[in-house]
Amino acid sequence: MTLCVKIVINRISFQHFHKVLIKTNTQWFTKAERELQAARPFGYGPRKFYESSRLIKAAVDSKDKKDAAAVPEPVQEKPEDQEAQKKLKRIYIAMTSDRGLCGGVHSGVARRIRREMTARNAEGTTHKLVCVGDKARALLRRAYSTSMLVTVKDIGRIAPVFADASLMATAIAESGFTYDVGEIYYNKYFTAVKYEMSIVPFFSKIRIESAPNMTAFDDVDDDQLECYAEWTLAALLYYALKQGAASEQSARMAAMDNATKNASEMIRKLTLLFNRTRQAVITRELIEIISGAAALK
Repeated sequence: MTLCVKIVINRISFQHFHKVLIKTNTQWFTKAERELQAARPFGYGPRKFYESSRLIKAAVDSKDKKDAAAVPEPVQEKPEDQEAQKKLKRIYIAMTSDRGLCGGVHSGVARRIRREMTARNAEGTTHKLVCVGDKARALLRRAYSTSMLVTVKDIGRIAPVFADASLMATAIAESGFTYDVGEIYYNKYFTAVKYEMSIVPFFSKIRIESAPNMTAFDDVDDDQLECYAEWTLAALLYYALKQGAASEQSARMAAMDNATKNASEMIRKLTLLFNRTRQAVITRELIEIISGAAALK
């Protein structure tokens, strides 16, 4: 009886705590969604350039569901040359954060990276991993400790800004690893109840120079092209950070709402059990009193 009362009291406190968190997360979600609208051009511009120069096959923000769900693949001059594909140096960037209580928003990113690296037989010398956030590092460091290139902490505690993405791009550039193709794994926000794990590629200066349709653009100096390649990486990282922040807040709101509903349901069941138990105790005591009175007659 006492244990049941304690459980009910704990669940009521738990439910009240989650209601407060939901109100706070609603404010954070509104801010993240508003800031995402301003960050969308940072992701659209570089991806449109990759499409125009035929570095990738898929269309940018296609309305076709099949094209939207497909992973943008680099256009190869010789698709039959599988050996050249295996020799490409790749970087995998996992965009997560340090915060939890948001369902499987982080584990989905890590799971997709594991699948891609396993399918490509990734080796530590040619395939490197960049973990943005403690969640990605905790999920991937055991299996790919030799492939870790850069780890970034203190993500998700405050709203990300472009300076954060610039520091990440600088850390990758100064790591000493010369890559050919990179992929950013992030959660793309659609609505308050929907997000999807997405991949956006980025390329090195050499790959951009050798793009199939690069001749359609005006002549660009090497220094300008190198600066543009570095800025492209920073812009895509900033875009992925904002997309991930909005997706994380929406997932956290859904998780908190589900937890509150579960607590309410458990409180209802435990209250019913408590009332039934109390009524049974009262009934038993009345029966004992009546039986004792009848025995004394």
